Amino acid sequence: MSSDTIHLTGGIDVGNGYVKGMILNTDTDVRDRIDLPSAIVATPRQSPKVPIEDAEAPQVMAEAEQDLYNRLDASFSSPLVGDSDRRIFGRAALSVRGSVFSEFEVHEGHASKADQQLSKILVLGVFAAKALRDHVRATGSLPDRELRVEVRAGLALPISEFVARRFSYAGEFVGAKGSAVHLVTIKNFNTPVSVRLEFVDVQVVAEGASAQFAITEKGEPLAGALLADLRSREPGILPGVTGADLVEAQNTIGIDVGEGTVNFPVFTAGRFNAEAASTLDMGYGTILENALDRQDEADLRFTSRKQLADFLQTKPTVLQRTRHQRAQRLVEPDIKHLVEQIRRAFSETLSQSGESTEVVYVYGGGSGPIKEQLYPALIEAAGDVPVLYLDARYSRHLNREGLFLAARAAEAAAKAASGAPEESRRSSRKQRVTA
Repeated sequence: MSSDTIHLTGGIDVGNGYVKGMILNTDTDVRDRIDLPSAIVATPRQSPKVPIEDAEAPQVMAEAEQDLYNRLDASFSSPLVGDSDRRIFGRAALSVRGSVFSEFEVHEGHASKADQQLSKILVLGVFAAKALRDHVRATGSLPDRELRVEVRAGLALPISEFVARRFSYAGEFVGAKGSAVHLVTIKNFNTPVSVRLEFVDVQVVAEGASAQFAITEKGEPLAGALLADLRSREPGILPGVTGADLVEAQNTIGIDVGEGTVNFPVFTAGRFNAEAASTLDMGYGTILENALDRQDEADLRFTSRKQLADFLQTKPTVLQRTRHQRAQRLVEPDIKHLVEQIRRAFSETLSQSGESTEVVYVYGGGSGPIKEQLYPALIEAAGDVPVLYLDARYSRHLNREGLFLAARAAEAAAKAASGAPEESRRSSRKQRVTA
């Protein structure tokens, strides 16, 4: 690739509910944190959406609340995408009318995430948006030619899919002998921008395992902060245990509660144990979908599971209180069912991992809404093995952090293998974090 190629390294956790990402521009040391709903709408090529004036591009790229990732409007020419329809991403997709809305299937027995085109569209879109955002921030204007981008990525699959599909999933992005080219045309502005993505390396990690990797790799400061946060809410938990003790734990179980799956990563002697790990093929989104099918019984009119989830997790006003209570009663039977299924699956995983288990971590975006019912069930099932139920406000990002670390580790190993000097492998410039 030419010297003006943009080099991006990122960890993208494509969850059934949200995309959580961390992408570093290794040329400028600028990294973006990304958080958007895992949703898009497909629109005709000639969309009625009014484009933004080119001169406003710097302002759009600087906005944190209305960031480009959550308003991206793009079409794709890629072996991973079967048509050239325009897609609108993220929060903007939740309010577009008259278009085909897509989110991940989360009903029991749903298709593999590796087979759902949505996962690939989301990955391609966020990397293209990052490239354009960095160009505009650096130059103050839209590019006058195609942006060429070299990508290293860390991606995740549910444990059950990871075992069978990790190599083929990575290969879809890279292509035979690294030949795949993915063209993304961003149409947010009057002047369309073409972004050419080529993946030089894709690391696929098991969901949940990447979160445990982040806890271990970030070391004592993160582990100590996790303990301090837990003790602020549950005084007296794990007396005498320090952050260093958690980092040193070599035999752990994670319970990663998502929208479509619950993953149980097991680490034995510090290594991921695929034979003991497992996936429950349902999650918090599954119970929301089931509730939507019955909402007429409660005289409710939610149009998507994300609408229902947001309503349940927001403190109701006085005028909403009665409706909120009806919504809570609607999902209660399914929450009890999900908790029982998680308890059973955890008990089986615990028996598979043996008596060596030192600690159990509970995390993930779906863990917060069911904590009141799930936590006591897990404590009872775990016996004398401590259960650390992490706050979903930050634990939902742990997989993202682990995937980013995996991509960076692969990048460092590739540079070392190529004989690159140590100075080129370690940037001395201070890294800036945006968005």
